Amino acid sequence: MSKQTVKNDELDVQQDVSVLADALDDLLKSYGSKTKDDIDAARSKAEALLKETRAKINGRNGVRQAARDAGQQVDTWIRDKPWHGAGVGTAIGIFIGALLASRR
Repeated sequence: MSKQTVKNDELDVQQDVSVLADALDDLLKSYGSKTKDDIDAARSKAEALLKETRAKINGRNGVRQAARDAGQQVDTWIRDKPWHGAGVGTAIGIFIGALLASRR
């Protein structure tokens, strides 16, 4: 992931949390009002924003965690069987070389 993408993701999360905090603030302020409709509207808005923010955060973390797990599995396999890793790397290199040679 590039640095620009990481910065954009961090800004998105900060904006989402800011919007969620504003909604929760409105919810707390609505408890001072006497109408049940105001309270229910603020509560439903806050719940929806909370679910959306959690989904975004979990989605990003889930992809990162899956990539880390895959990388750790490959690393473990290469450390356990270094000659197999060298063979796979050589086979991939030959395959890519053959593809590039056939394009000429």
